[in-house]
Amino acid sequence: MSRPGRGSDDGWFHLGRVEVTTTVLVVVLAIASFIVWALEPASKPIQNHLTLDSTAVTNGQVWRLITWPIACPNGLGIFSIIAVALFWYFGTEIEALLGKKKMAWFLGLITVGLGLLWVAVVEVSGSTGALSSLNQLELMVLLVFIAEYPNRRFFFNIPGWVIGVVIIAYSMLVYLGQGNYLLLINFVLGLALTALVARSMGLLAEIRGVPRVAVRRKRRTRKQKKRSASGPTVVQGPWQGPQSPVVSRDQAALDALLDKIHAHGMDSLTDQEREQLLVLRDRLRRR
Repeated sequence: MSRPGRGSDDGWFHLGRVEVTTTVLVVVLAIASFIVWALEPASKPIQNHLTLDSTAVTNGQVWRLITWPIACPNGLGIFSIIAVALFWYFGTEIEALLGKKKMAWFLGLITVGLGLLWVAVVEVSGSTGALSSLNQLELMVLLVFIAEYPNRRFFFNIPGWVIGVVIIAYSMLVYLGQGNYLLLINFVLGLALTALVARSMGLLAEIRGVPRVAVRRKRRTRKQKKRSASGPTVVQGPWQGPQSPVVSRDQAALDALLDKIHAHGMDSLTDQEREQLLVLRDRLRRR
């Protein structure tokens, strides 16, 4: 697998030469949380206020529904670092399809949705426990990427859909074997919620059975400028030819890659250009 390509729009801001997109912003916050964990006292008061505790949420601490993915009350481990790296890799791929604004909504809805599911399941079952770390959010992002590109090859040339089936089956078997039905229910509901959000954002178009929730946006009405009484009025008539359509930046980039292939062949593309070709083709196909 090659390194993910650049997204369709610019980041929110820059940190030096680093373009901070939505995915990168979450990664930066997670790394900052690791540093805070290392510097704060042994009782970890800051981390404990970031975790998702159902009792605390019902008592009004609603910010926990958003902060739980970057909380690390149990410390920094190798799996935490791997989760951050995988989240960056596959999150960047998805953000290349959605753009920074849709990616923010995508991650926000999944984060809050998974948090509310956790609170509901814990309160109904009468159990206890707190939700934290980027692992679960990273897993959902990975599964969405696999569902979007089921035939993409992973390590050892294994198709993505096989990796996805193994991950889901392994997680469910572990929960069943441990008798942890609370986490099993939360995991299954989380998969359904993530699929619904992804489909509503325009992803998973090839997967049948996942409904799409249409979000209607209010169209902004532009105020018409007052025309000057003395200015001439231009009347358009049939003698004027049709205006040429505006070529989008994505279409222009795709045309440039196709021209290079036509002139020098497919082998002339670099790995990054091949990746960009796939991303542009899929994104323009959805329009």
